[in-house]
Parts: sequence; structure tokens; C-alpha cells
Amino acid sequence: MDSRIKEIEHFLATVAEENRESLAVGHVASEPMQRKRASADVAEYFTFDPNGLPVAEWKRLGLSDGQIRMIKNYEAKGGRFWKKEDLQKIYALRDTDYTRLEPYIRIPSVRSKSQQDENTMPEEIRSRLSIELNAADSLELQQLPGIGPVYASRIVRFRNLLGGFHHVTQLMDVYGMDTTRFERLKEHIYVDSAFVKKIELNSADYERLRNHPFISPKLANAIVQFRKQHGPYQSLADLLRIEIMNDEIFCKIVPYLTISDD
Repeated sequence: MDSRIKEIEHFLATVAEENRESLAVGHVASEPMQRKRASADVAEYFTFDPNGLPVAEWKRLGLSDGQIRMIKNYEAKGGRFWKKEDLQKIYALRDTDYTRLEPYIRIPSVRSKSQQDENTMPEEIRSRLSIELNAADSLELQQLPGIGPVYASRIVRFRNLLGGFHHVTQLMDVYGMDTTRFERLKEHIYVDSAFVKKIELNSADYERLRNHPFISPKLANAIVQFRKQHGPYQSLADLLRIEIMNDEIFCKIVPYLTISDD
């Protein structure tokens, strides 16, 4: 994901630089910008499948080197365009580019990702596939073996309720996930705990606590009542003083709690 973010930042920086150049010459385009703008005007249109399309063919269609590079990076990570609208997922592709290309996109009918045999993905690409669970969108998650649109949606929904994954094994808590499916994809996933959104223990009310998947209504009430009786929590370990708290529950919820220094 770091490489993807860098690509996006580079593209935005390039756009910003072009805008500055335009203003510096009284809105008269520089020669490089004129060439870029002219690329779409001289584009050669033909029906095409965006999956695996050679660089030279993308250039014939009027895309810039930066746009083509992002498409190829997406493919190198195992990405595939299942329907023509998926091309809009490429950040560098402007709406105007998609609008002019859309009538010529032809993607052969294929089985859904959930029905695809994972062996249809080239081995060298599948072996490099590595997805960070807390930042991946639904489309990226569908690159994982055994994960189709339904499971990808469930993963994103559960992740949002949690506040983020702090360990890959938490995928086993996603509705319908089984050991066989998890074993097939676990080598292709990792988590960055910096993405986890935490609950401020000394200010969270009952509703905020009970809405977390790992905190039952009974426990949420006990946490709030203990705080009212004994004052603000001094450390997360104070939770172990609650009568209904045990080590298993504590270890499960503590990654999602924090105590402010204020």
C-alpha cells in the first residue's frame, strides 16, 4: 500500500506542478503540457480489454506514462478489471479519460471472483500478493484467494465496527469465515495496527462501548459504573478489577481502548 500511496502522491504533485506552470505563463500551456493535452485529441480508438493491455496500446488510447504506470502497478499486485467501471478505481485516470474510453471497453464474460479458481492468477503474481487489511478496499480484498464480493463486504463491515484489525487471525470472527478459507489467504495478508481506532476509556459512554463487537452491553455498563464509583481509570489494567472481566475478554478488548494523557 505504501507504494500505491506514493504513486498517488506523485501523480497529484505532477498535476499541481502543471497548474503552477500554467499560471506562471498567464494560462498559456508550456510545450510539455500542450503535448499531454494533445494526447487525448490524437488518441486512436479501438475496442480493447484493459486486462493485460500492453503499454503501447494504452499510449495509442492517449494515456500518459503516469497513468499507464499506475494501471500496470495495479495489475502487478494481482488486480483485475471485472467490469468496465472498475477502470475508474485507477486514481490517475480522470473522469474525462474514462468517459471517452468507456464505449470501447470490452471485457470478456468471466465467472465472479468467488467462483474463480485461484490457479487462474499467475503463480508469480499470486506469490507476491500482500494486502494490508486495515487500508484495503473491497476491490483489493477480492484479489485474495477465496474472497468474493460478499466476503469482501463482510470484512470491510466488520473492520469498521471493530475500528480496525490488530491481528490477522481476527478474520476468523468475520461471519462465515472458516479455517480452510483462512489458511488459503493468510500468507497474503498483514495488518498495520497504527490504523486501529481506539476508544477513550475515561470519556466513552455506555452506547459508545456497547457498539463495539467485543464489548457486550453488560460489560459496557460495568465499565461505566466502575468508573463512576472509583473515578477515572489510571491504567487499562484497572479493567481487571471489574468483577465480570476475565483475562480472555481483557486481551480481546484492550487493543481498542486507550487512556488520554489529558
